[in-house]
Amino acid sequence: MAVLPELGLVRSGDLDDVLAAVDYDHAPYAGGTELVPAMGLGLRRPAAIVDLKRVEALKGIEVDAEAGTVTIGAAVTHRRLSDHPAIREHLSTLAAAASRVGNARVRSTGTVGGNLCFAEPRSDLGCVLVALGAAAEAGSTRGARVLSIDELIVGAFETSLAEDEILTTVTVPFEPAGMAYWKLQSYERPTLGVALVVTEDRWEITVGAATERPTRAVVAAGDAAGLAAFVDGLELSDDMTGPPAYKRSVLRAHLQRSLGVGL
Repeated sequence: MAVLPELGLVRSGDLDDVLAAVDYDHAPYAGGTELVPAMGLGLRRPAAIVDLKRVEALKGIEVDAEAGTVTIGAAVTHRRLSDHPAIREHLSTLAAAASRVGNARVRSTGTVGGNLCFAEPRSDLGCVLVALGAAAEAGSTRGARVLSIDELIVGAFETSLAEDEILTTVTVPFEPAGMAYWKLQSYERPTLGVALVVTEDRWEITVGAATERPTRAVVAAGDAAGLAAFVDGLELSDDMTGPPAYKRSVLRAHLQRSLGVGL
């Protein structure tokens, strides 16, 4: 890893100040668990970093009981997400997934916003949030806009954010009954992640980590043919964690065991 070059620093506790500073050459920085390694490898070379850690507006966790949602600030760490009583109560699957992200250092410093905006395919949170139907708010000096997590993450290491936008919040509906998240993991990142929401009349399946972006399908409960078509149609990665055939076999076995169908 190369020695990092000298960098400028923009630091403020005011959200408007950091929104005014962010552009392609001024990278937002919160936990740095993704940005700093990318800079060390020469994959990202901003002229300055914009420190978000003092912006309290990005650190909130707020429950709207009437709407049935929890709004999470982009600078909330994985550790705080996993330990927060409201997340444990209303989004227990998300809390459990956050508690197993990376390692202790990553969980203590890495943030929800950084995880989503780096769009590393081998990630837990994106898969779970797509399954939950979460919505992200992106802000800039031009205003704010809301988009689904599926619209935010458009490919491997690629989002739909403009160069002057940052992710400010993620709003998540309360977790439905019958939800679970499972992953296969050999290293610090998952090889395969599967979020399931099972009801009497349908199965909702979201696959992540082995795909460029979380991929979701809804099939009628008991529709083994529809489920098999979804599994067979997935474009799975070929990397150091295994070839596509291996990952497809593991996915098929997990779904058979979880849903009680033959594939």
